[in-house]
Amino acid sequence: MNEYVNTGAYLRILWDELRFNMEDQLKERGFADISPSHGWIFHHTREEGSRITELAAIAKITKQSMSALVAQLEDAGYVKKKADSTDKRAWLLVLTAKGKKVKAVGQEINYQFEKTWEQKLGKKDYSQFRELLMKLSE
Repeated sequence: MNEYVNTGAYLRILWDELRFNMEDQLKERGFADISPSHGWIFHHTREEGSRITELAAIAKITKQSMSALVAQLEDAGYVKKKADSTDKRAWLLVLTAKGKKVKAVGQEINYQFEKTWEQKLGKKDYSQFRELLMKLSE
């Protein structure tokens, strides 16, 4: 009798494969100081800037944890803070030129990685796989 493997285990395998590939590729391209935890910031920081509280809510972590991640990226020159014109007490996080570069590189790495999944499954099955993942994520 075959032992049942829960769906979460399969999702974890895929996530680890994607994450390790991203880390390796970023290191090869000179971005060894970027970790998967930083991904939320690059992906969700708007061009006009985003508040840390917004980014923390999206990532489902505390404001303090997000602040620590932002501090790492700020120290490395990937992000900077600018005044929020709508609230004098607040500030917005924006990507620097270096931050925009690593975001573009990360997007390209991800695109190429997803192409390998598409080749494995075929266009039709991969498209359905993405649709089902999006449906489950709602």
